[in-house]
Amino acid sequence: MNPTLGAVLLLLAGTALAAQPDSALLFSDCSDSSEVKRVVQRSDIVVVRHSLEGGPQTCYAVSVSGENGNVVNGFLIGSEHPAVLAFERKEQDYIAQVFGGPTDEKKQNHPKPVARSKPYKLWNPFSSRSGTK
Repeated sequence: MNPTLGAVLLLLAGTALAAQPDSALLFSDCSDSSEVKRVVQRSDIVVVRHSLEGGPQTCYAVSVSGENGNVVNGFLIGSEHPAVLAFERKEQDYIAQVFGGPTDEKKQNHPKPVARSKPYKLWNPFSSRSGTK
């Protein structure tokens, strides 16, 4: 069998498995045309390390632990895996917490202005106002 034909058939088989709603493809990088490392099932333990936006779909760097305990690092592209959805929710909550200011004006703690004392005038013995005219 031709190696190129074998790679194409493997990619098509992986795509057919990924077409199921409970699975996704784990790629070697953030490209649809990269090597498929494995098919990720909903039952697999997935840890999302970070996400990268800017392409046609968001790419997620993940570590996948399968049933046999092996950990595989790779990338999920625009995945609907529960771990990815939980990562997106946590990210949105963090952004809202850090960048969304207080919503109630009473909660803002503005410092009160400090009353300033009058400047102290130094005694000048050579002043014309010292008493002798």
